[in-house]
Amino acid sequence: MAKMLMIGLTDSGRDSKVNEDTFSYLGRIYPDMISGHEEKSVTTSEYSQLYIVTEGFGGPAIGDLSGRVAQALSLEMSGRLEQYRGNTFDFMSFGQDFLTEADKRIKVQICNKTDQPAGISICLLLIEGNDAYVLNIGNTASFLFRDHELLRLTKPNLRQDGQPTVWLGQGSPINIAEYEPTTKHVVLTPGDIIMLATYSVHSAYTASEMKNAFMSPNAFAGTIRSIHNNSILNKETENHTTLAVKVQSLELSAVQAPIPDQLANQPVVPNPYQRPQRDQQQVNNNNFETVSWEHEPTKKMYNNIDYQSAQQAAAAAKDYSRQVRREEELNNQRGRDRMYDSYDYLGTDGRGKENPFATFFRFLLLGFLIGLVILLIIWFFVLS
Repeated sequence: MAKMLMIGLTDSGRDSKVNEDTFSYLGRIYPDMISGHEEKSVTTSEYSQLYIVTEGFGGPAIGDLSGRVAQALSLEMSGRLEQYRGNTFDFMSFGQDFLTEADKRIKVQICNKTDQPAGISICLLLIEGNDAYVLNIGNTASFLFRDHELLRLTKPNLRQDGQPTVWLGQGSPINIAEYEPTTKHVVLTPGDIIMLATYSVHSAYTASEMKNAFMSPNAFAGTIRSIHNNSILNKETENHTTLAVKVQSLELSAVQAPIPDQLANQPVVPNPYQRPQRDQQQVNNNNFETVSWEHEPTKKMYNNIDYQSAQQAAAAAKDYSRQVRREEELNNQRGRDRMYDSYDYLGTDGRGKENPFATFFRFLLLGFLIGLVILLIIWFFVLS
């Protein structure tokens, strides 16, 4: 399983009354407000993780509602993922079923009630264990940043004038194969960043500018926030939505011990909690392209930059703690030394030795006060 860190950001734009974009993660749909800026982040290790970004059009109460119709359907289908699992996950069937049903619902619930064109572009990311599947239709796009290289996973379906060639709610059934590459399969590695973005975000950058933005020394959330916010410059009137996930760690498959000879002929009871083994040949024969890279040996694969940085930070924290303890012990020792030095001037009972002149003047003052009191008493009786 993949432990993921997610951040999602959306802006309605300065002059937009309604944000027609949406994004979702783990069953939550955003934005909560119809306008303004919203940002959400979460860390999760779920086996199945579904993230979606939609870009709606058609006007207030049309584009945004179309996106929420598709988001609601995705939540329904996320509870039926088991029917698409086998030796490999049949993402093509899942994607085709999702697009067909989402297109139908948007037409019935939204488009049939308005005379103007309406619908959504959509980019969907499904994490299944250590595998990522991406589906894109319309203006939206997805990117993968790995090993200091930026790759475009899916391209937007655009005409020369920048308008989408296909969208959900268009008016005819959508066949994924006609709009390839709209799907992608990626085997995840630690440190991978996958970003889903609407047209107003990804169109603000050239390939080199986007790569340089990902190379920022900022932390993951700061990098994505910077990419999102910089895309708004000079485009304040448009909706902007960005969602990105980063692979923090992966769970490796345990090595199975050899079966003893006396147990080899016994029936093996299948483990209902174990994911079926993947047939790599069948994966490669799928209708969508698998992105792969050459890697170092497995024992070094997980020594990524984040892990090394964490080790260095932990070592620095230990050294700092030791230094603080040493300084505290030294200060305590100095305090004890000062206390013992002060006792050299005190008697055995802890009080300072009496100064004879101070004693004389103290008793002299006391006698003067007592005499003054006696004179006042006598003077009182004489007057009375």
